[in-house]
Amino acid sequence: MRFQKSIRIAPGFRINLSKSGVGVSVGPKGLKVGVDAKGRRYSSVGIPGTGISQRNYSKPGEEGHTPEEYHRALGAGVLIGIAIAIVVVIVIIAMASQH
Repeated sequence: MRFQKSIRIAPGFRINLSKSGVGVSVGPKGLKVGVDAKGRRYSSVGIPGTGISQRNYSKPGEEGHTPEEYHRALGAGVLIGIAIAIVVVIVIIAMASQH
């Protein structure tokens, strides 16, 4: 079982509580960088409000994520968003045609 609670400290800055401890993250909705409760650095991209996201961790000894890694993660998020939008449109059309 997983537990996570996020507390907004200031716009774009969060304290994240989990079973493992306390972490921090910064960034706008859908795009974050942070350090988790285990001290691992990560970048995350997601679709706000859906619970769908992808998290990429830095390897030990790395300075951080490169711009290319952020662009790959953002591209994956965009593709996921497009796929969800297509599914929603199909469901709406199917529901409308039943009436």
